[in-house]
Amino acid sequence: MFAVGGAFGVVFGCVGLLFALVGIAMLVGVVRRVSEHRRTLREGLRAQGRCLETYVVRTHRSGGPVHHQRRLIVGFRAGDGRDVRVQVTSRQPYVTGDMVLLRHLPHRPERAVVDEAPTGVGVVSCLFGGAMVVFTCVGLFFAAIGFGAAVFLGASADDGAPVPLPDPHLTAGP
Repeated sequence: MFAVGGAFGVVFGCVGLLFALVGIAMLVGVVRRVSEHRRTLREGLRAQGRCLETYVVRTHRSGGPVHHQRRLIVGFRAGDGRDVRVQVTSRQPYVTGDMVLLRHLPHRPERAVVDEAPTGVGVVSCLFGGAMVVFTCVGLFFAAIGFGAAVFLGASADDGAPVPLPDPHLTAGP
């Protein structure tokens, strides 16, 4: 019976580690994306693009405020002569046909961003980061509880009784 509890503890601990790894991976992914965006604004090449299409994405949560995000499809020519189309977000009210100043890294023109002042770290970013840290800590807590239970229940399965020796009459010998 105790061996089953020890196995359950190992499974419980592995699930906790999986949760912790997912939280860490999501946090690292968001930090990488934000740092690439800032690097593009700081070091990127400038390009003049033309707004090909605009649309607004509206997100509404029940009982909460409605949030609008302006998105643009912008076409421009990269430094190596390629024609590139990108989807970007902007706080400015561009319309189809307007010229848009972009920045892009030389090896990644498909990740261009509108050349606007950076918005800084927002409340949503801080809340997401905090939630991922809590998610990771909860996963690590469950892993510690699970592996601790596995060690405790696995150790208690050994009751200290002597291990029976095999019967010499039943074993085949040369």
